[in-house]
Parts: sequence; structure tokens; C-alpha cells
Amino acid sequence: MKHRYALSALLILALTGCANNAEPAANTAGNSTSASSESNTAAGLSKSPPPSAVEQLSAGQATQITTSQGTITLVPTVVDMQPLAADTAATVADNPEPAPLYYDPLEGWNRGVFRFNHVAYTYALIPLAKGYEKVLPAPVRDKVGNAFANIREPLNLLNNVLAGDVKGASANFGRFVINSTVGIFGLFDPANAWFEIAESKQSIADTLGYYQVGNGAYLVLPILGQSDVRGATSVVGEALLNPLNQLVDTPDLYYLQGLNVINSFTSRADLYQTLYQQASDPYLYFRNQHLQGIKRDDAYVKPE
Repeated sequence: MKHRYALSALLILALTGCANNAEPAANTAGNSTSASSESNTAAGLSKSPPPSAVEQLSAGQATQITTSQGTITLVPTVVDMQPLAADTAATVADNPEPAPLYYDPLEGWNRGVFRFNHVAYTYALIPLAKGYEKVLPAPVRDKVGNAFANIREPLNLLNNVLAGDVKGASANFGRFVINSTVGIFGLFDPANAWFEIAESKQSIADTLGYYQVGNGAYLVLPILGQSDVRGATSVVGEALLNPLNQLVDTPDLYYLQGLNVINSFTSRADLYQTLYQQASDPYLYFRNQHLQGIKRDDAYVKPE
């Protein structure tokens, strides 16, 4: 019996010794791997650079962008921009000439305006946004955005009524009354925080879409950026119908409109610069992202 205990003790000691001896071996392997890695680096054999944010988004992968607002995680909505493989094969069999992915009849105009916008962003709007960002902290900028969104609620209400969305129109009315009073002219959003009345934004473009009016050709607008013919109609219409026009006279109206543009652009300035610099053809990249956004919105079913 004593021999059995002695043998057991020796076996435990032996196993313990083996376990202790395995660590230096692992360390040795790690050191050799590290040494090998260092020697490879010294010899000029480095790993390939990680994919850029644009490449990750184009591949349908999530990516992170570091901006002055913090780290933003972008999760792309991958929408097909060309027929499926089976459909493509059938099309090629019938017609050897493949159809273009997207017909851009206004590309000459669009590229010119896109270049103008980039210069305007780089030398005017982005520096203004950076200065605005330094003067006003994020919570204050959020409140400014809330106020402009609240002023727009009557226009949302009108469009929801024209689209037959009674629930959305009721939400617009309730939000405007509550946020304009309790929320101190819309600076705060007690309608959502206290009464759980979510936003129900509806533009003229959305209303036209409800009546089966197509988007039309892709169109780049000066300063405002990516849009289409229907969207441009919406921009012009909302500029004329915005309730702010009835509340403020010129030139103060222009100052407030400029403030709204800068305030909304501030959160996107760093992201725009990053994506522009990483895209091989920035015009095509931003155009395709806009077109995918349209397909995503068309596929979206508004909850009842």
C-alpha cells in the first residue's frame, strides 16, 4: 500500500516536471518565431497592408473610421448593382455586349459639380465645420440640430398627410407641439424621451415616390451633394415651403440656413475626407453609395 502511494507521488512529480518543462519550449518557439519575424522584416519581407475602409465597405465588410467625433462603426448594406450570375450568363448568351451597370446621362455635369463641391468642401466648408466644432461642443450642436428638425415638423406633417399616413402626421403634430413648448423651441426632445413619439420624417421626394414618381437621373447638386432629379425637386420645394421662411426675414434667414448646413455637415466632414482619399475614383464611389442607398430605401417597408 505504501509502495502504491510512493509510486503515485512519483508519477505526480514527473507529470508536474513535464508541464513545467513545456513552457520554456513554447517560449523558445515564440522566441524563434519572433526572431524569424524580425529577420524577415529586416530582409524587407513585410506583411501586406490591411485593407482600406473603402475596400472593406466595397467587400461588404464592417469597418471603423476614427473621426473627431470618436470612432464610428460603418456596417454596409450590400445591395446588388448588377444582375445575378445566372441572369448575367443568360443575358450574355443572348447578347454578347454586357449592359452597363448604371446609365449616368448627366455624368459630365455631375463630375464638374462634384469637383467644385470637393474644392468648396476642402477650402471653405470643412474649415468652417472644424472651427464650428471647436467653438460649440457636441451636446450644443445636437440641440441646434434638434431645433432645426423641430421647425421642419409642419412640413413633415404636410407630406405625411399627402401620402395618406395619418399615424405619421399625428406623430408630427404631437412632436411639434410638445417639443416647441416643453422642449424649449425644439432644443430638447421630450416627445421621444417622455412620450415615446418617434420621428416620422417625410420629404417631398418621399411623397412623390408614394405616387410612383421615379427618381430620375443621378444628379450632383452644388454644395448639397448627391441626389437625383426627384430629390432636387424636393430640395427646391422644401426651400420654398420651409416654415423658417415665415418666421425669419432676410438676411437673417440666410444666416440660419448657413448655420443649418454647417451644423449638419460637421459630423460628416472627417468621414467624407477619409472616404474621398481612399477611393480610387471618388465620384464613382460616392455615386454608387447613393444608388445603393436608394435601393435600400425602396426595399424598406415602413412599419404600420
